[in-house]
This record gives sequence, C-alpha cells and structure tokens, in this order.
Amino acid sequence: MMKASSNVLLLLLLAVPALACAELGQRLDSAPTATGSGRQMAALSPTGGAFRVQQSQDAAGRLIKQYAASNGTVFAVAWSGSSQPDLQQLLGSYFPAYRQAQQSNRNGLNVMQGQVGSFIVRSHGRMGAFKGFAYDSALMPVGVTPDQLK
Repeated sequence: MMKASSNVLLLLLLAVPALACAELGQRLDSAPTATGSGRQMAALSPTGGAFRVQQSQDAAGRLIKQYAASNGTVFAVAWSGSSQPDLQQLLGSYFPAYRQAQQSNRNGLNVMQGQVGSFIVRSHGRMGAFKGFAYDSALMPVGVTPDQLK
C-alpha cells in the first residue's frame, strides 16, 4: 500500500504547474522553472503593452508580481504575504544593493525605503503581513511610472 501512495504522490507533484520566477533585471523567458506548489498567471497591463505583469503565488502563499518590459526584461518586482520571500533569489544581482539600502535605512524597524544608483526599494510590514516593491529605474519602460505598478 505504501508503494501505491508514493506513486500517487509522485503523479500529483508532476501535475503541479512549474513556477517560473525571473530575477530583477533578467528576462522572463530565461527564468529557471522549479516544480513547486505555486500558481502562475500572466496578464497584460492597461498601459497599451508597455509592460506585462506576471503574478504567481509560492508554496507559502506569498504573492509575487514581476513587471516585464516588452522585451521580457523584469524591471520591477513586488511581494506580499505573511513572511518575506527569498529576496536574494527574487532580486538576484540587485541583492547587494538591497542590503546596502537596508543598512542605511533610517525609517525604523517596520519600514524600509532606499536607493542605490538606479535600484529603488520600499518595503514595510510586521510579523504576518509584509509588502515590498523594488525596481530599477534605468530598466523601466519610457512613460511608465512607479505609481502605475501598484
């Protein structure tokens, strides 16, 4: 009976859609796929095609949004959930800039705002409710503003 249960579990895991998550600054189509229990959906933004939003939910229930320019490059990411996602994975090569912004933050324990070069990050939260947003202004499509990415 244990063998049958293992086979059913394996089939269920294989049936779960792959979750692709590109790092900030990377192309969506170059993202490695990892089998997980996340959902993924893509939608065009109402900006007339200047960017698209890929929204996914990871195994912990955190909502991840990736904003990609028309060439597929992720220029912004946003997250919300009961805990922080793996920001090193989400921010990729921008993670050292995130750490630098974090170290120079003067907004208190629950709010972070920082800028290092063209990298900008804002996050806030308390245990059980976290939100954040990070983008590279140099990669943002012409005519798109951070306010449009909410």
